[in-house]
Amino acid sequence: MKLKTLLAISLLAISTTAMSAGVMKEMFQMKQQLNLLNSAETVEAFQASADNFITLSEQAKATMPASLEGDETRFKGYQAGMQEVIDVVKKANEQAKAGKLDEAKALLTELDGMRKKYHKEYK
Repeated sequence: MKLKTLLAISLLAISTTAMSAGVMKEMFQMKQQLNLLNSAETVEAFQASADNFITLSEQAKATMPASLEGDETRFKGYQAGMQEVIDVVKKANEQAKAGKLDEAKALLTELDGMRKKYHKEYK
């Protein structure tokens, strides 16, 4: 009985750590893609980084950070915040597709404020 309990607790701890590490990894990769977006010199480079950023953001949106400790209400808020981030990058990508690379990069400045707001609340 004690062995089963210990095994269950260990499995839960490992899965929580793995989920947390997954979000941390995706957030780090999102930061890298954001740097590439800001330094893109062509529309094509911007679009490639935007697509990667959106994919990573969708993955992060689907994973509950460990800091939320299973709180579904806060998770919905986290997901809404991630969707706001995704929407800004999609809007910037549309600007880039229209040949407005400088305007697209200017839209990305909104992300810094969002990052500060949501990291404070959900990190």
